Amino acid sequence: MKTVGLLLLVVASTVFAQDMTLPSQQIQIPPKPTCVIILPHGSCADLWRQYNTALLQQYVARQKEAASAPLQQQVAELTKLTNDQQAQIKALHEEMDANATAAAQAKSDAHTLGMQQGAGYGATGTLFLVAIAVAIKKITSGYTVTKKEQARAASA
Repeated sequence: MKTVGLLLLVVASTVFAQDMTLPSQQIQIPPKPTCVIILPHGSCADLWRQYNTALLQQYVARQKEAASAPLQQQVAELTKLTNDQQAQIKALHEEMDANATAAAQAKSDAHTLGMQQGAGYGATGTLFLVAIAVAIKKITSGYTVTKKEQARAASA
C-alpha cells in the first residue's frame, strides 16, 4: 500500500509539473484490471499502476479545467476590453487626424480669404487715393488757371 501511495505522489507531482493545458479528454484510461496483485512488481501490479496513474491524471486534468474556467473567463473579458480600448484608440487617432486636416484646411482658407480681402482693401484704397489725387489736381488746376486769368486781367 505504501508503494501505491508513493506512486500516486510521484504521478501527481509529474502531472502538476506538466503543461497545464491538458484537457481531461486527452487522457486515455486503460481498462480496469481484473487481476489481483500478488507481487509488488509483477505484471498485474503494473496494470493496476498504469490504471491508477491514468485515473489520477484524468482527475488532476479535470480539477485544472474546473479551476481555470473562471480565469479563462477573466482572460476573455480582459481581451475583449483590450480590443474595445484599442478600437477606441484607433477611432480617436482617426478623429485627431481628421481634425488636424480640417484645422490645416481652415488655416489655409483663412489665409486665402485674408489675402483676398487685403488685395480688395488695397485696390479700393488705391482707387480712392487716385480719385482724391485727380480731384485735388482738378481743383488745383482750376484754381491755378483762375489765378493766371486774374493776373492777366489785372495786368491788362
